[in-house]
Amino acid sequence: MESREFADCCIEICQDRKAENVVCYDVRKTSILTDYYVICSGNSDTHIRSIMNHLSKTFKEQGIHPQNVDGVPISHWIVMDYSDVLIHVFSCETREHYKIEALLKADQLIYGDRTVAEETIEQP
Repeated sequence: MESREFADCCIEICQDRKAENVVCYDVRKTSILTDYYVICSGNSDTHIRSIMNHLSKTFKEQGIHPQNVDGVPISHWIVMDYSDVLIHVFSCETREHYKIEALLKADQLIYGDRTVAEETIEQP
């Protein structure tokens, strides 16, 4: 599966679990670590766990396993490393606090609501 196709699958899976503010950034020109970032929010620890478990289960059934998973739902931020795609699942509050989208360029946004992404990227 190509990296863009995999990122699109990640987006779809996150949406299936009602993840909020799902966005995807193409970072191939600026990152040597990955091709795409998929970023989304869950509204509770249970919701974050559900998103993570659905991603894991769906890809495991296809024989695809993450290289690493960091964080637990109670930490309010989970990163799933599938090499070509890094998936960040945040609580809404943690996503707002860390503002990782501020590290990414708006023109790298290839999926999601540009308005939501721009609100997240605003500098204090």
